Amino acid sequence: MKFASVKPNHLAVVKGNELILIDDALPKGATMIDLIAQYDGLKPSLAGAIEKGKRIPLDPKQLKAPIENPSKLWAAATNYKRGSQGLDEARGRGTAGTATPQEILEKTFLKPPSAIIGPEQAIVIPPGAGNIFPELELGVVIGKKARNLKKEEAFEAVFGYTIILDVTARSYGSGKGMQGTRCVRKGFETFAPVGPWIATRDEIEDPQNLSMRLWVNGELRQSARTDAMVNGVAELVSFLSQVSTLLPGDLIATGNPDAPAFQKQLGPGDTLKAEIEGIGSMSLRVVGAD
Repeated sequence: MKFASVKPNHLAVVKGNELILIDDALPKGATMIDLIAQYDGLKPSLAGAIEKGKRIPLDPKQLKAPIENPSKLWAAATNYKRGSQGLDEARGRGTAGTATPQEILEKTFLKPPSAIIGPEQAIVIPPGAGNIFPELELGVVIGKKARNLKKEEAFEAVFGYTIILDVTARSYGSGKGMQGTRCVRKGFETFAPVGPWIATRDEIEDPQNLSMRLWVNGELRQSARTDAMVNGVAELVSFLSQVSTLLPGDLIATGNPDAPAFQKQLGPGDTLKAEIEGIGSMSLRVVGAD
């Protein structure tokens, strides 16, 4: 199934061009994180709600970020093989890295949940920030409390998948200590678009075999396949569960395919469309700070 958060405070199942509201199957005031945490026990009532629930037209402007307040948003860095120059090669453009898979795992960083926005919302360029780039990434949604998972246990903790853009202000501040300032340059409000919904794990046969595409102003600017990740979903979930306890609704952005030189710098008035196979697509816009 695909689960969406709908304004003002509804949860819904996505069916074709419709949303089926499922609030009656959930405790009053339940959030998407509540649904995820209680999912196994809710399946019987969800089936009834899907059959009888109110159906409304699917309007992207009515969608919110599927998860607005996860306890954590982890993000992988330099996690694609790269080494290609053209969009059609789908490995990620730029010079191939020399870091080992373990070294790449250790580069994983945190983005603040306050950076999350949803479909059709605006990425805001903050004062004093330049070279704003969008980075298209497959997002993993954690479904169960998990700690110290082995790689072969990792998918037991996955609820599903979504789209995440890891927006970055590459020229913020002094420009010194780029590794040390990563969380600041990537942590501004609106710098973590998430959406348009969550596709549950059973919807995605193989998360390491998905196409990802990003358009800026209608021009295709990123195109890659998730089989080009250095560390796949299982490796990331296992590693991060050894760093911190993963909780229902936690998000993991699995890495951006292209080196900065191949990405499109954003400016006010730009529009974006991000798409991942098996999940869907979402659109965003870019504005300057007031």
